[in-house]
Amino acid sequence: MKKILMTCLSLGLLMNTMGQSASDLIENGSFEDVTGKIKKGGSIDLTAGWISPTKTAADLYSSINKDKLGVPKNMNGNEDAEEGSAYVGFNAFSYGDKEPRSYVSTKLKLPMRKGQKYCVKFYVSLAESSKYGANNIAANFSKKQYNISEDKSIIGPSHVMHVENPIFNAMFGWEEICGTYIADGGEKFLTIGNFKSNGDTKSERMKKPSEFTGPQTIRAYYFLDNVSVELIDEESDCKCKTDTKEKTSLVYAVSAVNPEGMTEMQIVKYTTVYFGYNSASLGLNAKEHLENILNVMKSKTDMKMKLIVHMDEDEATDEKATGIDVKRAEAITSYLSKNGIATERLTIEQKGAEMPANDSGSEIGKAKNRRVTFEITK
Repeated sequence: MKKILMTCLSLGLLMNTMGQSASDLIENGSFEDVTGKIKKGGSIDLTAGWISPTKTAADLYSSINKDKLGVPKNMNGNEDAEEGSAYVGFNAFSYGDKEPRSYVSTKLKLPMRKGQKYCVKFYVSLAESSKYGANNIAANFSKKQYNISEDKSIIGPSHVMHVENPIFNAMFGWEEICGTYIADGGEKFLTIGNFKSNGDTKSERMKKPSEFTGPQTIRAYYFLDNVSVELIDEESDCKCKTDTKEKTSLVYAVSAVNPEGMTEMQIVKYTTVYFGYNSASLGLNAKEHLENILNVMKSKTDMKMKLIVHMDEDEATDEKATGIDVKRAEAITSYLSKNGIATERLTIEQKGAEMPANDSGSEIGKAKNRRVTFEITK
């Protein structure tokens, strides 16, 4: 009787394991299973199940480290994990191909079945050490593992990309890349990176965040976290943020201008404060921009300033977001007032969604439209 019971328990455990494998094909998708202390860059092989298939290996970061390879703060930036307390970093692009790309790859729990649909998701964040942002970040599925002993880019199919394939230029927070993949059958490996040539990759030069004290390099270097490949019945079962129109707290961020050598009018012209959806919260980046406004108004005590407030197109039609543009202006007015600027010197002009900074309709584009700009009125 005891032997029969043990057999049933073992069978049940096996069936449960098979069920989990059939649902999500990625093991250690958040890179939490770390074996040993991370002592140097290029140590992706210390996280269970993951490798880099080219000579230049991806980096591994974890909260168990307190130095250059820690989480959230490390040699390439400062970012909390999207899931758990670890993530990896890879190079997706460099100016003139001067720095080799890197990739991350893992073996799937089970080979993919022909014609079966899979929901693929992963999250990226541009590291502050990057002088560039780039597009074309993608997932590639293959029957054989890429195994390249040189510093070469892998040029191949981009099976899953962001639906708009934007330049990923947000240095704060995580951006989702999500889509459905229909298998050819027999795919055993997932690789993430940029699989297109530099000539086919769009890039954007980035300003160095003032709070990042390390050096920037001529590349687009990304943190990567929370990778999943789940078996689904219908494409509608793959819930991507871009498909569901889910409103996110993404805040677009650029470095505050360096005022040295600039006139007051130039400083004000190039200062913009960005916000999350239906939010009037002032983050660290917003306060860095407002520091320039404070310094200008303190140096010119008779100067008056107009706050021009903008919404994105979704906020303009969302009853829950009614008045959020004015609340943003009020938050800035309150901040300036607490730092010695009389409210009588500040006025507000509402523009709603009629003057978008970006009309792409993408998540990043909408984040660029949730903003307050400034104008000297006297």
